[in-house]
Amino acid sequence: MSENIKGGQNKKIFNEIIKNALFFLATVLIIWFFPHDAQYKYQFSEGKPWQYDLLTATFDFPIYKTERELILDRNNILKSNKPYFKVNSSKENEKINLLYKDINKNIQGDSSLANNNLYFDFLKKQFHYVYSVGVLDDAQYINLANKQVRYVVIVEHNVGKTRNIADIFTEDKAIEYIFSQIPKGLSFSKIKDIRLSKYIESNLSYDLEITNKIKSDELNNISITSGRVQAGERIIDRGEIVSPEKFKILDSLKKQYQQEGSKKSQYVVIAGQSLIVFCLILLFYLYTRLFRKKFFTSKRFVTLTLLLIVGFTLITSVVVQRVNPTFVYLIPYCLIPIVISTFFDTRTGLFSHIITILLCSFMVPLPFEFVLLEITAGMVAIHSLKDLSQRSQLVQSAIMIFTSYCLMYFGYGMTLDGDFLQIKWIIFVFFLINGVLLLFAYPLIYIFEKAFGFISNVTLVELSNINNPVLRKLSELAPGTFQHSMQVSNLAAEIAVKTKANPLLARTGAMYHDIGKMKNPAFFAENQSKGNNPHDQLSYEDSAKIIIQHVADGVEIAKEAKIPKMVIEFIETHHGKNKVRYFYNSFKTKFPDKKIDEDIFTYKGLIPYTKETAIVMLCDSVEAASRSLPEYTDDSINTLVENIINSLLADGALNNAPLTLKQISLTKHILKEKLKNIYHTRIAYPELTNNIKP
Repeated sequence: MSENIKGGQNKKIFNEIIKNALFFLATVLIIWFFPHDAQYKYQFSEGKPWQYDLLTATFDFPIYKTERELILDRNNILKSNKPYFKVNSSKENEKINLLYKDINKNIQGDSSLANNNLYFDFLKKQFHYVYSVGVLDDAQYINLANKQVRYVVIVEHNVGKTRNIADIFTEDKAIEYIFSQIPKGLSFSKIKDIRLSKYIESNLSYDLEITNKIKSDELNNISITSGRVQAGERIIDRGEIVSPEKFKILDSLKKQYQQEGSKKSQYVVIAGQSLIVFCLILLFYLYTRLFRKKFFTSKRFVTLTLLLIVGFTLITSVVVQRVNPTFVYLIPYCLIPIVISTFFDTRTGLFSHIITILLCSFMVPLPFEFVLLEITAGMVAIHSLKDLSQRSQLVQSAIMIFTSYCLMYFGYGMTLDGDFLQIKWIIFVFFLINGVLLLFAYPLIYIFEKAFGFISNVTLVELSNINNPVLRKLSELAPGTFQHSMQVSNLAAEIAVKTKANPLLARTGAMYHDIGKMKNPAFFAENQSKGNNPHDQLSYEDSAKIIIQHVADGVEIAKEAKIPKMVIEFIETHHGKNKVRYFYNSFKTKFPDKKIDEDIFTYKGLIPYTKETAIVMLCDSVEAASRSLPEYTDDSINTLVENIINSLLADGALNNAPLTLKQISLTKHILKEKLKNIYHTRIAYPELTNNIKP
């Protein structure tokens, strides 16, 4: 016994360490996700009024270009970038030497050396000019023309000269030019016979390496600033609209401040963030530990809630730092209260939501606006979706949340700006997308159910449908048990409402608590016909074994049907560790001197540890016993209810159940009234007699 107690204490200590470690890990992860730049004390937005006093520059700082301006500069460089061509200097001499050899052979039969020299001198001069300007082959020239390149740089002897593409020759244009320069003393036909195409070839080749190097150097040398603010210069005063130019100056001041702050006080910033995160997580820790003990004892609860808080903090960090800070309004933060309220309660859902929003507010550009909108939307989510049991409720809730976003943002915008034109209407589109994303709560709840073993009202509604395969089979194989389960479920739901328990969970658990009787329905009184009792052929021990076995059979059937664990708990606890009284008492009466093995007559289940399982045990015991009453009077029903419940209390069956004496007393009252209504006595109708006188 002492070993079991020690083992239980060790397990409790281990669970405590695990839960505390989860809270510590969540704190570390959130601090890790936080941007560690020094926080700027001014919050501003383009097109909105400046909310602070006169701001004057206390030091010199540059005005940084906007991202759009930098992209424009980059595009201009790419557009104006000139291709570079290398000159083949040997090409001119090579072709002139070839011409000299060919022209001295003979020109149209004229062997006069002087005459040949005239043609050679003319062509040599023209070749020199053409090759000095540059010759491109036709394919390259057309390619440059298609790309609308106007200028190229020709590099010769490490010196680059910019040329208009129109001034550069192609092979055909060079020949046309030479023909246009023939003087009167030379024969056009003789020069034509020389076949100039043999001596005119491209002497320019594209230099990809130097072109890319020059382009890269120009891009790297783009200036990121467009001016400078001097110390003492006035920047903006209260009430002035933050124009695009003012916004650029203010944003530059913020960047400069953060750069200086990151150099001087990054460790101080991290220490401050750590303190804030620690305090907020500590508040959530204390809330659950002090006010939600039944949730805090569950590692699954701690894991799910911290997963949601850390997850949305991470998403916010990524969106703000790497995407666009305005896009935070696309993030469906209301999923947090919706999911947590579905599995636990609304207060825990709202508390988790507020903690998450406060953490994320340290990352967004306009924290007050963000907190105002998101906490309001979270409250609306809690109010509109208190008990999620139908898909249509989620759509209605999404519409209400979207409406609350719009109204609050519109009202805040009018208060701050005083001008409809200054409101950013694109934000309303973000709110609409946010509302659509909230519809993903339905599949998300299903995923969390399967991953963590929780159960939602949606699932409970589906399980309590009498057309569910398990319940339909129960009604076919054990109709008496099915009717008994229906009666117990109605009683349990009524009591759960009055004792602040979950009526849907109590009703569903009651409908499944006896499904184990399907395996041997004839051995249970409610399914037997008159005069046919199979227990008459069995010993008391064997009969008790069959009756007790229906709990284990029920658990087995439920697991095969993939019934959630929270419903299986009703099967395990509805008899607790009580005795099979009928066969136990019968054995003691028949064999008063024989030593009895009480374990044979004792259920092997669990003692109820929730309100709902305790309520089902009470309703099951009372409803089953009420069927054996010889007559139904107020006194007999009152006595039955008192005896059954007092007996369970005396046996310690409710020791672990969180039911107060007041709630137990209320349960007795409800059971008495309900049973009286079920078994009410009808008045006797008078019969007609033949001796009535006309």
